[in-house]
Order: sequence, then structure tokens, then C-alpha cells
Amino acid sequence: MKGKAGSGKKHIEWLYVLLVIGALAVGGAAIFVLPQQTYSEAENRYLTKLPRISVEGISSGEVQRDLTEAASDQFPERDMWMQIATTSQYLLYHREINGVYVGKDHYLFDKIVDSDLSEKNYRTNLGYVTAMKANTDADVSVMLIPTPGTVLTEKLPTRAVVYDPEPYEAMGEELCEADSVRWVQTRDALERADRNSFDQIYFCTDHHWTTNGAYVGASTYLETQGIQIAEQEHFDVQTMSDSFYGTLYSKVAGLPGARADELELPQALPENLVIEADSAPADALGADGEKSMPEFNGIYDLTKLDMKDKYTVYFGGNYGKITIKNPQANGKGSLLIIKDSYANSMVPYLLDHYGQITMIDLRYYNESVPELAAEGWDEVLVCYEMSNFIKDRNLFKLIR
Repeated sequence: MKGKAGSGKKHIEWLYVLLVIGALAVGGAAIFVLPQQTYSEAENRYLTKLPRISVEGISSGEVQRDLTEAASDQFPERDMWMQIATTSQYLLYHREINGVYVGKDHYLFDKIVDSDLSEKNYRTNLGYVTAMKANTDADVSVMLIPTPGTVLTEKLPTRAVVYDPEPYEAMGEELCEADSVRWVQTRDALERADRNSFDQIYFCTDHHWTTNGAYVGASTYLETQGIQIAEQEHFDVQTMSDSFYGTLYSKVAGLPGARADELELPQALPENLVIEADSAPADALGADGEKSMPEFNGIYDLTKLDMKDKYTVYFGGNYGKITIKNPQANGKGSLLIIKDSYANSMVPYLLDHYGQITMIDLRYYNESVPELAAEGWDEVLVCYEMSNFIKDRNLFKLIR
């Protein structure tokens, strides 16, 4: 009897293996038969298509690499299989899935550990900033926003590991202030806001801060300039969507119990703002997967509220260079922001205090930054999420 039971179990195991192999074989064959998918709205990116085979491509390894990526991107019902995999891992008590920590109270966090970051690259990037200072008479500041997992530590799952930001903050302050660059510390203010308010300062499903966190950042920066910001109630913040699933959720789509974020926008902003951009947003695609210039409602592209990547409601996305002029500022100063996407949601709170704000994103800006920085700005602000700044490979453009 025991032998028969053991034999039956082996038959079931072999049947499972054969079914998996069969599913992979059928799916793999279907990649070459079914129409190729071009764009994934869920991930807000173009998908890799099957490459054209050539001797040169094979020799360089490009064909093999593209085949691997296309096999993943073009696999039939890819989103469904990803959701099944996520659900299975979660039900098996995995709290780290696809590089995302599944935290408490519906929070998701990027897994960023010390080995992901380079102190050498960090020092180099800070050196580019301080070298840029020599090319401008402006007041130059660096504000690196804490990674969500380093502030909301009580929301992390048990035994989760994240990098320690304090040595980087201490080093940044020392190196910046040695070269007359102001270091703007936001951690304390964000931690106080998290302790003393019921309002979220970071999204649950996205890596950005919320409009509440952005208000804290804006008020902290303006204080260093001797400016007192109005209370947040003055800005008439309103909920524009209650169905925001951000970039972190995209990595764990199908997660049981995941809850959408609310996306709120300040409404009481200066009137008659003038927005100037040389081209369409570099990273925000329309529902058809094409790039186009937004139709602004103030500084917002409200059409993005109907899309997956709702955070691009701010200015329609990220540009190489975009300028906002405020005719009501009555001769107030000018501000150049060198930034990642964290700055987008902070700018609405700065508009009352500047006649002109120009933002450049070094991922997409390829003109001379030293020449731009020398154009007579009152202030220059380098504003990034901290781990993004440490890892960034584009800051050499500050001295090019």
C-alpha cells in the first residue's frame, strides 16, 4: 500500500512538472504567433518586441538580450501570471516580493540596502554640486528627501532591512557647507509631521511623498530663505482621485488587500501662470503610448487622473526643462531647481514666492548647465530623493 501511495504522489509531481513545461512551451510558441504588444499602461512603458535576427546582433549579444526581454514582455496574459505569482508569494508569507517590502497598514516600500548605494558616487555627485557653485552667484542649496522606508520605520515588515541615511546626511552637510552650499535637512520636519498628524506624508503604493509631505518640504526650504509659508489650509487641497495605484504597486500587482491611495492637489494657486517647455514630457506617455504636449489646467494635466500613472498630473510629467512664470509675484526672485520627480509636487507651494521657477531634469536635459546656472538666478536648489541622488549618473552635467 505504501508503495502504491508513493507511486501515486510521484505521478502527481510529474504531472505538475509536465503541465508547467507545457504551459511555458505553449506560451513561448504563442509569442511568435500572436500580435506584438507595444505599450503597457499598467507599467507606463514601452514593451520590448521580438528583435530582428542578424549576424551582427548575435555577435554583440543584442539579439539574445532582446529575446530574453521580449519573452518576458510579450508572454501571453503576462499581467495575469504576474498577479498569480504575487498572490502566491504573499499567501506563503513572503513580505518581500520583486524588490518591494509589503509593510503594515497597506504600505509598500522599495527595498534599498547599503550595498545598493555607493559612498564614492555620492561624494562625486556632491562634488559636482559644489563645483557648480563656482559658476553662479546664486544662493545654492541641496535638499535630499529621505527615502520613505527610512522615515516610516514602524510601517516596515518585521526583519526588513533598509540603508542607514544618517551617515549620508552627516557627510552631505559637511561637504556642502565646506564649499558654501546650504544643506537643507528635512528629516526632522517629516518625522514630526508623521508623528503629529493623521495625514500621510508618503503614498502607500508609490515611492513619492504626498502633497502633505511636499508641503513640509516646501516650508522647510522656504524657512532657510527667511520666508514664512502660508498654512496648508490656505492652498485649498482637494482630493482629485481615490484610485491611485503607484509604481510600487505595479511591481506587486495582484497583492491581496492592497488599497488605493488618494491623490490630492492644491487648488488655490496664482492665476495666469505662464508655462514654457521646449518639448513634450520626456517620460509621461498618453493612453496610446505616444508623447504629446499637455493641455494645462494651471500647472496640472488633469487628463493624467484617468491614467495609471496619476502622479504625472503635475505638469504632465518630467521635462528636460520647464519654466513657470508668475505675473503676480511683483518682482520676486527667481529659482532654478535641479531635480528628480519629488520636486514636482513641491513646486505648487513655492509659486507665490517667485516670479520665475525653472526646473531641469538631468536625465533629459543635455544643454550646458553651467551656462544656465550663470544666467542670474537668485537661488539654485538641488532637490532629489536621497537614494536617487546617491545612485544618479547624470550629475556630471552640472560642470559640463
